[in-house]
Amino acid sequence: MKANARLAKEYICALPHELTDAERIKIVDDFCRDFVNKHNVIVDACIHAPHEHNDETNNKNYHVHMMFTTRLINEKGELGKKQRIFNDHGPEILKDSRATFANVVNTVLENAGLDERIDHRSYKDQGLDFLEPTHHEGHEATALRRQYDEEQKRPLEERNTEIVLPRIALENDAIKAKNLDAAREYQQIIKGLDQEIIVPSRLEDQITQLENELQLTEAEEKELLAELVNLNLEEERLQEQQVQQIDNAYDDFIRCQDIYAEFANQFYTIQSNAADNQKQIESNLTKTKRWLAENKSDFYLHTNNLFYDSYHHTYRDIKKPDFYATEKSVEQAKNENWREYATEVEQLAKEYDIENVVQRLGQCSEILENNGIERPTIKPSFWQKLKREYVHSFDTLHDFNDDMSPLLKAKRADDLKIEQERMQQVRQAEVDRQRRIENDRRESEFREQLRKEREQKEQRYEQERHEREHLAFLKRQELEKQQKNEPKKPENENNNDYRP
Repeated sequence: MKANARLAKEYICALPHELTDAERIKIVDDFCRDFVNKHNVIVDACIHAPHEHNDETNNKNYHVHMMFTTRLINEKGELGKKQRIFNDHGPEILKDSRATFANVVNTVLENAGLDERIDHRSYKDQGLDFLEPTHHEGHEATALRRQYDEEQKRPLEERNTEIVLPRIALENDAIKAKNLDAAREYQQIIKGLDQEIIVPSRLEDQITQLENELQLTEAEEKELLAELVNLNLEEERLQEQQVQQIDNAYDDFIRCQDIYAEFANQFYTIQSNAADNQKQIESNLTKTKRWLAENKSDFYLHTNNLFYDSYHHTYRDIKKPDFYATEKSVEQAKNENWREYATEVEQLAKEYDIENVVQRLGQCSEILENNGIERPTIKPSFWQKLKREYVHSFDTLHDFNDDMSPLLKAKRADDLKIEQERMQQVRQAEVDRQRRIENDRRESEFREQLRKEREQKEQRYEQERHEREHLAFLKRQELEKQQKNEPKKPENENNNDYRP
């Protein structure tokens, strides 16, 4: 009767995408019937298929939601008393349900003729302690991962840099990568080495069992002897594989160590040259400051890298020495020197494939150490010790992590930054170009509007001029007409000397 009462519990189970809809329905039916028979509850199941769009986990996300009542059901279909078994023994019931569901799924997969199988046990229960389980990401993290993957498919200049994988997705990717390396190492070491321990123990148990069996027929005795021979052959084959793997590891250790030593020698030569160039650049700046101090009574350096007379404060044309440098030019020279140094090291690392070589060197060292074999490490000779010469070998592999690997990572980060700045400049140039086009369009429209207004004004002036001329013409006509209609005056009308 409580508002927060629990009326049902839910299981969410993944379904194999390799099966048909009918086979997936059979899995759900078989599991639900078994669950009902065990616990006398009502089960409501709903199968969900992937969404229609293609990026929904590659259309493989088939799963089922199964809800079951917390109350018992009687033969009449009526709900009865709420049972506490799901609360008191929840972990045990969940473990049994997972095992049942795995058996049902594997049975359907086998009947369908498929080789795939599932295992409900954890890595620890399966004896795979070297694997680490991932975390459930949820729909929000899955949606962000899907958007991020779509952005990675686009060209670099069109990507949306605001989309970042959530922390749980990055952690799962790191766990998957770690598990992949661990699985590969497990396959290489366990299959090649540990089976020497596992197989003889298995052989010993089987031999003991065979010896304890009495009254064997001749045919059975021959069959058992043949099996023993096969097992002995298998043991010999595994031992041969182990010996071959150790030999390969020993040879690869020597080869990879020689490659690393050669790479390290060239690396530190390049580093020494770069350090000398750096000192030369800084020395030029020191010489320049000393040269300016010695001549400060005659001239001084003003802004914009111009020299002025110390007495008259007028511009002077001073011949600069070859070593002349400024703070800005020194900083630029240092950056260029570092770029050249890092680029040369990066090319050298690609030539030697040094990162994979170092990784393989570590793997071979671990194989030899696990088998109690001394590593063939390069040791300095008597004369090298006398000269205190630094000899690169597996024992100095820490130099790679301290000096070489950080430089390669810094170079890649610098290249990425330069590429991002270049793309930003390209985008800005495109924005400026579009802005110029828009300004030109507006200016063109403005000029066209001025031209039209000027034409209209000229037309208006021309029309007004014609109107004025026409009015003047009409006035002249009217005046001429009036003059024609007026009576003529006597010729002597204004003559004072005239007398009638």
